[in-house]
Amino acid sequence: MIKKIATLLLLFSAFAPQADTINEKVLISLEDMMKADPATQGFLVSHNGVVVSEYYADGYSDNDLGTTWSIAKTFYGALIGVAIHKNLDVDLEDNLSKFIPEFSKDERGKITLRNLLAMKSGFEITEHENQEMFFSLDNLSFALNVEIDKPQGEVYEYNNVNTMLLNPIIEHIFDKEVHEVLIDEIFTPLSITEYGLWEDSSGNDMTYYGIDLKPADLLKFGQLINNGGSWNGIQLIDPNYLAESIKPLSPGTGEWFGLHWSVRKYNEQKNLVGLEVTDGEVFFVIPEKDIVVVRLTKYLHDAQKGYQINFGPLSYILWLPYSWVRYITELLAPAPAEPDAEIVDDPNLNIPNTQAKGISVHHCPFTSPNNCPGVTKMQNLIFDLVED
Repeated sequence: MIKKIATLLLLFSAFAPQADTINEKVLISLEDMMKADPATQGFLVSHNGVVVSEYYADGYSDNDLGTTWSIAKTFYGALIGVAIHKNLDVDLEDNLSKFIPEFSKDERGKITLRNLLAMKSGFEITEHENQEMFFSLDNLSFALNVEIDKPQGEVYEYNNVNTMLLNPIIEHIFDKEVHEVLIDEIFTPLSITEYGLWEDSSGNDMTYYGIDLKPADLLKFGQLINNGGSWNGIQLIDPNYLAESIKPLSPGTGEWFGLHWSVRKYNEQKNLVGLEVTDGEVFFVIPEKDIVVVRLTKYLHDAQKGYQINFGPLSYILWLPYSWVRYITELLAPAPAEPDAEIVDDPNLNIPNTQAKGISVHHCPFTSPNNCPGVTKMQNLIFDLVED
C-alpha cells in the first residue's frame, strides 16, 4: 500500500505544475551590472517573498536611506486604493471639484480622479514636464494654478502636477495631512520606521517625489504590490483598484501607463511594472512571477537638516527662466564627476542631493526608456529572471 501511494505521489509530482525558479545565469548578469555601476548604493531582488540577492556598495549598509525620487508617486497613488478599500467617500469617476474647491468654477473641476491618476488630465505641460514646480517656493500653489490645454481622457502625458494635486485630494478624503496618511496606512503596517518625507519651502507635503527609504523598506512596498495589496494576510489596498493600476492602459514614450504606474514590458504571461528614475533608481515588480527588484543610488543628506526644502541663496533667483535656474543649481550642487571625488554637502541648501558620483552609467536622463541601451538591457534581464 505504501509503495502504491509513493508511486502515485511520484507520478503526480512529475505532471504537476512546477514552481517558478530563478534563472541563475540571468540573476548573475543583473547583479554584475548593478555592482559594476559606481552609482549603486543598495540592490535587492526578492522572489516568492524571499530575498535572493542583496548588495550594498562599500561604505553603505542596509541601514542607509536612499531617495526614491518619482518612485514616490506610486505610494501616493496607492493611497487612493487604500481609501477605496476602507469605503471612504471616493470614486474614480468623481470630479476634482469634489476635492479641490479652487477648481469648482472652471473646467479643471470636471476632470475625473481616474484621468488624473492615468496622467490624462489635460493639464498644460511645459517642455520640462513642469519640473519648474520643484523650484517654486510653493509647489501646491504652482499646481493649483496650472491650466488645461487639451480635453481630459484623450492624451497621456507624464506630468508632475497631476501627482502634486493628490495632496489636497488625499487630505480631503482622509481628513488629515498626506504624510500622516502615508505613515498610518502604509508605513506602519509594513513596519517601516525610518524614512524622510519631504515638504516644499512653504511646508506643503510633496507627493510627486521625495520619499527617503532604506532599500529593504522600498522592497517591502514592492512586495505589498506584488501581493495584490495584502500584507501578512491583511488587505491594505483595494485589489481591484490595484489590478487596474498596473495594467498597460495608455501608450507612452518607451512605456505604457496605468494609474500612477508605469508598465515597461509585458506579454500574455507577465508584466514588468514600475520605474527607473532620475539617477538610475530602480523599482520593478513582476506580480505574475513574484519578483521584486529595487536599486537605490548613492545619496547624501544630513537628516539633522530635516526634510523641508531650503534653496538658500537660490531663492533669490527662482524668478529666472527654469533652464537658467537648473544650470545655476548644477553649478552650486554638482554631482561629482569621478567615482572617488569628495562629496560636499552645502550647509546653505537642504534639497535631495544625489551622491551618484556621476549619474548611473546605465541611465540616460531625459531620454525615453526604449532609447537608453543600459535601461533596455536592465529591463530585459529583470523580465527574464523567471522564464515564462
